[in-house]
Amino acid sequence: MKFSISTVLVVVISLGLLALGIMDVTGVFHFKKMFPILAFSRYFDIPSLFIVMGGLMANSSIMFSPQIVGKAFKRVGYLFSHSSYTEKKQLETIELVSSWVSPYNQDRIKFINEAAEKHKGTPAGYFIGLLSANYTKEEFGEIAMKYVNQNYKEKKTLSDVFQSMGNSGPAFGMFGTLFGLVYMLSSMDDPSKIGPGLALGLLVTLYGVSLTHLLFFPLAKKLHIAATKERLNEELMVEGLYLLLEKKTEIFMQDALKAQVDRNVLQKLEKKK
Repeated sequence: MKFSISTVLVVVISLGLLALGIMDVTGVFHFKKMFPILAFSRYFDIPSLFIVMGGLMANSSIMFSPQIVGKAFKRVGYLFSHSSYTEKKQLETIELVSSWVSPYNQDRIKFINEAAEKHKGTPAGYFIGLLSANYTKEEFGEIAMKYVNQNYKEKKTLSDVFQSMGNSGPAFGMFGTLFGLVYMLSSMDDPSKIGPGLALGLLVTLYGVSLTHLLFFPLAKKLHIAATKERLNEELMVEGLYLLLEKKTEIFMQDALKAQVDRNVLQKLEKKK
């Protein structure tokens, strides 16, 4: 393994945030007294967020590289969107690949050059580019599926980051709660400190559980579903090109590929045409 300075820096910063949160919970200093503007709600507490997010960032940066964690957090906006690779997109892919049969059979070289340029920078462009290498059907399928699986693996890793955070979120919430309980029990001689200490301690668990089930787990599942749909779309394209190399007809290709799409959805989409 290679020593990573970026991982060390991220872990140190994350643990620093964790330490700041713990110092507030244990009464070393109080953020809300230092910054009164933060005291607008008893349910909003920056130090509690520091504990949960600091712990989770340190935990994730040890398991994954900081670059992958950064890419994962860029997908947070996906919480309010859905994958573009719907059944409609799959049907469009089938129609696109089927439309390549005629020009490919008429002039193979011209088709490859024009289509590769048109779809440059996309999976379709990559797959069409493979056709120019004169691979056998088996060699083409093997290389193309390696590309598909690698792309899926990269997207799935981003899902794994949030899945890991979801698994650890409640634990770091309890971590902060334990510090709050220690502070509360050590202040039994001053009843005025018992209530605030317990409240702050429980607030960390609230944040940990809330972030887990409202952000991390939903995002992990959504990214996984999106990656799976994208892989299916690419597999349809690869299979279509494989059938193209086998000199199958356009009608055969459409029927073979549509058989892999949900029948109910397919019927609804075709009725709308």
